[in-house]
Amino acid sequence: MVTAKRRDEAVLLSCRSAATTWALAALFLCACQAMQPNANKLLLRRRPTALRNDAVWSIGCLKESWYTQRLDHFRWQRGGDDAVFRQRYFICDKFWSQRPGGERGPVFFYAGNEADVELYVNATGLIWEHAAEFGALVLFVEHRYYGKTQPFGPDSWASEPSFLSVEQALADYAGLLWHLTGELGAENSPIIAFGGSYGGMLAAWMRLKYPHLVAGAVAASAPVGAFPGVPGWEPSRFWEVVTYDATASAGAAPECSSNARAAFGHVLSLGRTASGRSTLARLLRLCEPLADERAALDAAYWLQAAFDAFAMGNYPYPSTYISGDPDHPLPAWPMRAACTHLAGNGLRPSNLVEALRDAAGVLYNATGRMRCYDTQTTGPGSANQGAWDYQWCTELMAQELPYYPTNGKRDMFWDQGPFDWDAINAHCEEAWGVTPRPDWGPITYGGYDYRSTSNIVFSNGLYDPWSAYGVLTNISNSVVAVIIPEGAHHVDLMYSNPADPPSLRAARQTEMRHVRRWIDEFYDANGSGARRQGGRGVASSGRARAGGVLGGERESLGSAAAVSRRLFAR
Repeated sequence: MVTAKRRDEAVLLSCRSAATTWALAALFLCACQAMQPNANKLLLRRRPTALRNDAVWSIGCLKESWYTQRLDHFRWQRGGDDAVFRQRYFICDKFWSQRPGGERGPVFFYAGNEADVELYVNATGLIWEHAAEFGALVLFVEHRYYGKTQPFGPDSWASEPSFLSVEQALADYAGLLWHLTGELGAENSPIIAFGGSYGGMLAAWMRLKYPHLVAGAVAASAPVGAFPGVPGWEPSRFWEVVTYDATASAGAAPECSSNARAAFGHVLSLGRTASGRSTLARLLRLCEPLADERAALDAAYWLQAAFDAFAMGNYPYPSTYISGDPDHPLPAWPMRAACTHLAGNGLRPSNLVEALRDAAGVLYNATGRMRCYDTQTTGPGSANQGAWDYQWCTELMAQELPYYPTNGKRDMFWDQGPFDWDAINAHCEEAWGVTPRPDWGPITYGGYDYRSTSNIVFSNGLYDPWSAYGVLTNISNSVVAVIIPEGAHHVDLMYSNPADPPSLRAARQTEMRHVRRWIDEFYDANGSGARRQGGRGVASSGRARAGGVLGGERESLGSAAAVSRRLFAR
């Protein structure tokens, strides 16, 4: 572990000025906790929790290991005393085969996200269900500053976040893959990167930045276009997809989205007066009264965040991935379940607010035992995801709440004002002493431009709000889009389930056909020559085959891409 002087201001959130728009003011909330112990913490998306999956651990092969990693890959320390830290990874060699020519089987590498890597070890069924078939070595690597990989001890982001960046994380993965495969005699094994959400972005960027190491990547729900500097970027498109999930086209009650929009309007109206706030607190069953208009607006955002969770976790089966409670999973199709409370016509304003409360309760009251709600300690606002906020404030890594405003016209919420650079810069300067670089993401990774690379599958479910910033059409014969009309957030990476719709089953089959092709092309390109020369295998370019299976897939994917275009043209 390396040490560093603690930065006392690192964990403070910005106090908003009176001139700041209400839309962000309610979420930044003067969250200087030491001075205002009752102030809300920064409202962020409810993040998944690592729950043990006995089906994985019963395999009996998983080994927790540690790799001595460089703290800074891009600067040399005078005197050669480079700081290092321990990076955690999990490895399973039970299925790792040896081919007839002596080569070892492929490596299935999961690029860890912004969470404890055990979450992905437990949830990534696509890898586990195909490891034996492919004779693969399974490897899950944890991202620096998350889980137990803490360069400066617990909550390293609070003491010294300066070494937290995408570039450093990618270099971590590259260094670990290079040395680990060398130690295991797998220099000539094709490495296939997998990842979902931010991990999907990392998987794609590993193929883009380190093609000599990674032969191909399955990037699920990877919002590679979610950067303000990407042409055509619109933050409100996220909430348009959330709203789509609450329509009859996505299986929800026909009146759900219109009733939700009306209900949010009544919440805001009641929040403007003291008597209205008293009524609102009663209708929402809040544990504490609403002190002022800002507190009422905060309650509206709290309600909005539940629909964010329903859309991202809109899976066809009960799931704990979003709820984090193994005894009380979200129901199958949770947006549809929430919308049952917002069904019907002619509801009175008070009934609409109560219906909105009960809809949000599908998430916040999954136990059914909640007698009252505390918007400060229940749900997305209950934990400040400090490290991820730092990544937003430096590299603008995708974060919808509190930064992506709704407009109340093409979504079911309300007009939260424009995307507010001034408020964001003020928050980031106060919290971290930095301000974002708007163009850094597209400059470094190209936004949607993947013409110069190959062997990447970008999969997106159209129920997933992050599909608004995903690759939805084929870029080339080997950089392809797989669209899942009934899919939510990286559902294709999860374990297969009898409730999976046909489009999801077909997507997984397509993804693994590409993986098979990448592996075959890798071995064909390397043969035995690379081994005799003692060199590391050459990752396939993926350009050798322009027809065959891919031609047919391109035709079938075209109609699904048209569906996505119609969705965003609404």
